[in-house]
Amino acid sequence: MTGIGFYRDEALPFFELKLCQEYGVAYKKHAHEEYSLGLVVAGGSSFWCEGGHEDIAPQTMLLLPPGCMHACKPVESGCWNYRMLFVAADWVQALAAERPGTIWTQPILKTVSPRAVQRLERRLQRLQGTETPLAKEAVLIDLFDGLQQGDKKMWLQRPGEERPRLKRVKEYLQNHFAAKVTLEELGAVSGLNKFHLLRLFKEAFKIPPHMYQMVLRINFAKRELGKRKEPAEVAQEAGFYDQSHFSKTFKSYTGITPEKYQKGI
Repeated sequence: MTGIGFYRDEALPFFELKLCQEYGVAYKKHAHEEYSLGLVVAGGSSFWCEGGHEDIAPQTMLLLPPGCMHACKPVESGCWNYRMLFVAADWVQALAAERPGTIWTQPILKTVSPRAVQRLERRLQRLQGTETPLAKEAVLIDLFDGLQQGDKKMWLQRPGEERPRLKRVKEYLQNHFAAKVTLEELGAVSGLNKFHLLRLFKEAFKIPPHMYQMVLRINFAKRELGKRKEPAEVAQEAGFYDQSHFSKTFKSYTGITPEKYQKGI
């Protein structure tokens, strides 16, 4: 059976599990607010991450920190089968604070052994099962502890300290993601010529400001849909001009419509 679904546990709102077994589904450049742990079971894709490209094959595991811009385009033939675990940043950071030598600041991409794949699969299945919240959180802690103690070789380097003016632009967009922000407006916020600002922003973050604003809208929509709000209400609050536009855009970033995302699996 093919399709895309999400699993959530109301008792543990800090994690979400995405299960994908689908043909030809691609995702636009985007970033998650959570830490993302992925496992490719079958098929593969061309993976773009903050300006770098890599081919992803079965038995590939990746860990992405919050805000890491990335995109995936599956191979032409065959079914793409993967799992993606999203865990809230504050939960992971609280765990990391208790462990020296953390690995939570840079993207990691590596091939793992069949045994490691089976071990991770079992843990993810337990998160979907009927075990108690106490047992499931113990599974998550064990999983991230194992990652921290494993290979710490980094695949991509995160960009250096953000330039103060560009940081102000990002913060402005974060506070006004639903508004009709103009480039002139961002130029005034940053104190930069708007054309120069556009070039600098794209160089620093690999996407233009309007795409970053759309990522913020989608991440907001995911949170609000999780609260069981009506999709039409969420569309309006997120700044979309109608529900049709919202549904089409949401699907281009997540692979499914807002209604299916809200229902989960």
